[in-house]
Amino acid sequence: MKKIVLLVIAVCLLLPSACVCRPSTPALVLRPVSLQLQWVTQAQFAGYYVALDKGWYRDEGIDLTIKPGGTGVNTINETVEGRANFGTAFLADLAVAIEKGQPVISIAQIQQMSGLLLIAKKSSGIERLEDFIGKRVGMWGNCWRAQLDALLAKKTISPEDVTIIDQGMDMQQFLNGDLDVASAMVYNEYHQILESGMKLEDLNIIDYVLYGLGFPGDTLFTSRQLADGSPDVCVGMLRASLRGWKYAIDHPKEAVDIVLKFDESGKATRLHQLSMMREVSQLVEVSWQDIGYTDQITVQQMVNTLVRYKVLNASLGTERIYTNSFWEQAQESGD
Repeated sequence: MKKIVLLVIAVCLLLPSACVCRPSTPALVLRPVSLQLQWVTQAQFAGYYVALDKGWYRDEGIDLTIKPGGTGVNTINETVEGRANFGTAFLADLAVAIEKGQPVISIAQIQQMSGLLLIAKKSSGIERLEDFIGKRVGMWGNCWRAQLDALLAKKTISPEDVTIIDQGMDMQQFLNGDLDVASAMVYNEYHQILESGMKLEDLNIIDYVLYGLGFPGDTLFTSRQLADGSPDVCVGMLRASLRGWKYAIDHPKEAVDIVLKFDESGKATRLHQLSMMREVSQLVEVSWQDIGYTDQITVQQMVNTLVRYKVLNASLGTERIYTNSFWEQAQESGD
């Protein structure tokens, strides 16, 4: 018996990493989670890519897959139908979807301000909204329509009085004259037009903000089922995402390099992404609100406006649109 004990001790001394005498540390089990973006890989979503690259989702027990989007992707449908766990969308469009019965809820207001514009060439003679009648107006599918519908209704322009055209991923339709009015984000398509060689003085820009329609932009949302059934996943997802956004804003050049690393298309350029990062940061980080927090008064004003212009049929309780519960828990557990 003594010989057997001595043999076991000798094996343990020679092979400490494999010795059964030492307790093993259980490996962290990661939960697969997916995030569906409404657009392609770019600095618009820098915070998520930074958090993924830094391993901050893994720190929360989340194995995150980020799914780029595009003109044919409806992030709300993707989330509701179970092909994604989280998604990004304009808050106004999320509210419209909720009124139509989609069981989704915002858990963080990432872009506190609107970056949406409408752009026409001065040579077209389009200077006012009334000039839209009979013209071709570009929009990226029906899941981006809430602000445009409210803008037309504000000026009592029927959607039938304009031709809504599906706008592509770049601005070639506008540059080639196939669109009279193009939709543009201040951080992306607007700069694409200027980078094409057009001058600012050649353009007429219609800013939704000046018409009282500057609704909050990109929100992070999930299904009601996930929010109710797995609140810990929502808190972890949000804590890592907010950490990523704060880092991206403080380190814009590094954030852009990370985004470019994830761009499988190879189409994104560093110069354009740097300008996008600067513009997006101004929408995300504002002086009057913490990053990701949703302001109830702002949401109520948005709902009232959408009801006034019949984009929403009836007043929607703000508690159906968003919750700050996960944001608050992420702050507490992150201290």
